[in-house]
Amino acid sequence: MDIHLFILILVISLLAAFYSAVNIGANDVANSMATSVASGALTIKKAVVVAAICNFIGAVLVGTHVANTIRKGLVDPMQFGDRPNLFLLGMLAAVLGSSLWVNLATYFKLPVSTTHSIIGGVLGFGLISVGFAGIQWKVVFYVVLSWFISPIFGGIIAFVLFSVIKKFILSSPEPIEQTRKIGPFFAGMVGFILALSVIYKGLKNLHLDLPFLEALIISLCIGLLCFFIGSVLLRKYKEREEDPYYQVEKMANPLQVLSAGFQAFSQGANDVANAIGPVAAIWAIIQTQRVENTVSVPIELLVLGGAGLAFGVYTWGYRVMETVGKKITSITPTRGFSAGFGTAATVLLCSRLGMPVSTTHVAVGNIIGVGLARGISAINLDVIKKIFLAWIISLPAAGLFTVVIYFILRLVFL
Repeated sequence: MDIHLFILILVISLLAAFYSAVNIGANDVANSMATSVASGALTIKKAVVVAAICNFIGAVLVGTHVANTIRKGLVDPMQFGDRPNLFLLGMLAAVLGSSLWVNLATYFKLPVSTTHSIIGGVLGFGLISVGFAGIQWKVVFYVVLSWFISPIFGGIIAFVLFSVIKKFILSSPEPIEQTRKIGPFFAGMVGFILALSVIYKGLKNLHLDLPFLEALIISLCIGLLCFFIGSVLLRKYKEREEDPYYQVEKMANPLQVLSAGFQAFSQGANDVANAIGPVAAIWAIIQTQRVENTVSVPIELLVLGGAGLAFGVYTWGYRVMETVGKKITSITPTRGFSAGFGTAATVLLCSRLGMPVSTTHVAVGNIIGVGLARGISAINLDVIKKIFLAWIISLPAAGLFTVVIYFILRLVFL
């Protein structure tokens, strides 16, 4: 393959990465912003602006860790040591195949897992190129395990958090006064966890990788600042001649918006890998003309992926919001905050561990957890069944698209 074909493939790969990120942003924005829109805390227009900004920041600041797992964790690149061009085309096919499936799902307003999609694409390429034995099935097992653990873990966080709100605020004879007392702790908790996730090993691209103790102290200070800001704002709130429980929900709006932004940030950190992970491998092969085990993810790719996520959120992000935000269970600002915080905390933790979890799985698990806090009757089981079916289809559909595209690319370039 001559230099001109390599340049052409590089251009196509960058366009494919951007296209993939656009589709991911459009489909996955429902995971972070659907509850805010459903509860009335944000309009759709404001939601997509907030999500676009937070997605971009999360992708650029803490997006490298999962990207490395996607690129070299599922199929060992060294199996293509003497065939780098095949690996290059396989990664390109995986990006395009998974993107086409997510694009199709978004058109039909289906909240599918973009992480499932890219993993299905990479596995599809691996199976037809190196066979069953060439797949790192131990890695695949841990990835699949995370799909079950993460929504359960996140759902438990959301269930407990909303149960606390329900018991100490919503069931209180003086809910507004209780909100003034307890609300600042929630604000401080969100500020602390968000700050720690960014500062501790989250700013390597900016060469600001701080030791844990320093990161912990700074994060505690930020959490305290959020606590005091929340306390001041809640004290200034003037009671009205309205239902006090309705007022509590209105008071929770800023907190839900904060948790939604937190969730969008974590979504950008985790899901940017689905677009740029395979392209990082392509970039490295074109530069070195060989396949290597360890390849750093360039900041330019993270910026490209973050920009694609933001563009997808802003242009097509409204399509899947209704399914996630309105059709699973009834959402209020307090419920939305519980679900959003649980999702963001779970995704960020897994992102820091290099585990490519499905943001969609986590978000739906948290919404179910919030619903279950009010009883099983609060959950629309028919909608849950449809969503689960869409998840099952994602893996083989993306794999099939990838296989077809891979054979086409081989015919064209080899």
